[in-house]
Amino acid sequence: MATFGTILKTWRQRRRMSQMALALESNVSTRHVSFLETGKSAPSRDMVLRLAETLSVPGHVRNEWLLAAGFAPAFRQRALDEEELRPFRRAVTRLLDGHDPYPGWALDGGWRIVQANGAGESLLRHLGIEPGDSLVAAIVDDPTLGGALVNWEETVSHLAARLGAEARRRGDPDTAAAASRLKRTAGHAAHTAPVPAAFPTQILYREQVVSLVSVQALFNTAADLTLADLRIELFFPLDKASETVFEGGALSP
Repeated sequence: MATFGTILKTWRQRRRMSQMALALESNVSTRHVSFLETGKSAPSRDMVLRLAETLSVPGHVRNEWLLAAGFAPAFRQRALDEEELRPFRRAVTRLLDGHDPYPGWALDGGWRIVQANGAGESLLRHLGIEPGDSLVAAIVDDPTLGGALVNWEETVSHLAARLGAEARRRGDPDTAAAASRLKRTAGHAAHTAPVPAAFPTQILYREQVVSLVSVQALFNTAADLTLADLRIELFFPLDKASETVFEGGALSP
């Protein structure tokens, strides 16, 4: 395992902060930051967490920082069906069920489908994706999702950018690799002119193109690693024809 000082320096540089900027934001001296990075000083547990907070380090990486500094991990990862997380699971269920007849689903940190409403399950089946599958892995394997994703180049290009930003935030090499592969697959997608208010996802369903845009919900104050990674995607139709497909019950389970 890398030393705490090496890890701190790597993340500071990843966030493009100088030692002075990090010191000012963390209310410590520049000299102390320098000594921590070179190993001349050992951090307290509070200092590890303070610096991690300043650098917006994800919870699972903060555990690695604590271990490198000789402390026990602080952030747990519970299953969604554990007693402590059941209120949050109910909140996810309420959001998704309340969004029917439009599709919605919840994704974990690996972009796996952990829950979906009725319309979401039907849409996923249409795309060849099952609960528990990784949405990113499915698109990496087949960017058009069996020909159902009409504007796949544009959609994959936006997904690659989103994954790239997430990889930088999380320091996750697997996510970075997936982003690079998707970027190569999509190439330079030509954007329509003029640029729309939001880029839609267009799906071919029963010989009709359905245009959707998504809204994402997060647990902003989550400390549990499962909750921190969880995101709820709610999809809305962008035109009357698409709206009719859903409100007519075409995607009802």
